[in-house]
Amino acid sequence: MKHPPKFKAFLASVRTPNLPSVACNVFSGIAFAAVTAPITTWHAAAAITSGVCLYLAGNLLNDWHDREWDATHRPERALPQHIFQASSYLMLAIALCGAALVAAAINTRSLVIAIVIIGLILIYTKTHKVWKLAVIPMGLCRSLLPLLGFSACAAPLSTSNQPPHALVLFSISLLVHVGGLSLIARLESFAKPSPKLTLNVFYPIAVAFTTLAAHSGKNIGLNHVWPAALPYLAWSFVAIFILRKSVHSGVSMLLAGIPLIDWMFLIPLSKYAGTQLSPLVLLVPPAACILGKFLQKIVPAT
Repeated sequence: MKHPPKFKAFLASVRTPNLPSVACNVFSGIAFAAVTAPITTWHAAAAITSGVCLYLAGNLLNDWHDREWDATHRPERALPQHIFQASSYLMLAIALCGAALVAAAINTRSLVIAIVIIGLILIYTKTHKVWKLAVIPMGLCRSLLPLLGFSACAAPLSTSNQPPHALVLFSISLLVHVGGLSLIARLESFAKPSPKLTLNVFYPIAVAFTTLAAHSGKNIGLNHVWPAALPYLAWSFVAIFILRKSVHSGVSMLLAGIPLIDWMFLIPLSKYAGTQLSPLVLLVPPAACILGKFLQKIVPAT
């Protein structure tokens, strides 16, 4: 078997196509914080850096832990092909966790969230091959990213220190979406699609429904809320249809569509935030979605 170039193999190991959505999730938390108080570029950059480092560390640690399983089931990955030393993945994962904590240490709240995410990464890494409910700690890792961004940039504890309920529901939406697609991805033999996977249509609807609850009481009306959910719903239903033919392609599309959840919440937020939120913020989620899908043409997202 011909080995892929080292750089490309490493990009696959860290699931590079998912990085735009990770950064976008943190960015959305920052956008919610911007509505409560002015934010600094340094705090925003530190939050995004922390989130990205945590994601990179989690993937490297996962590949290090699963190297023997991958040798049988995912031999195309870098460690089974001996492109890199397994110990190098472990050391780099530890270094990235350290960098994430340093970046998150701009305040106590964001540091605590980063520590919790590391704990969840360890739980998922240890249990995900033997425990179906391990998708919960994995989903929680993703759902805490907006809270990481918000906590790093929100007003001091003496004023607007509590995350708005819309942000909390946004995090729950991420948990449901990532948990749902992770359950699908457990059918790791991507060559065996099943028509029964169309039953998973319920979870995108559940995710979209939270948009209404998240922005209720903001006097923006249904005409501003539900249209924001349409891109996410359309993308997810197409992905679920694709699942009937290819689990790999369907899961990859669901992963690329994660920023559309951000968009679903940021569009109504921009309506009642007024001049506190730049219209350019709304360009970030679709850009992240498109970039993630493009990067999937270079290396796999799973």
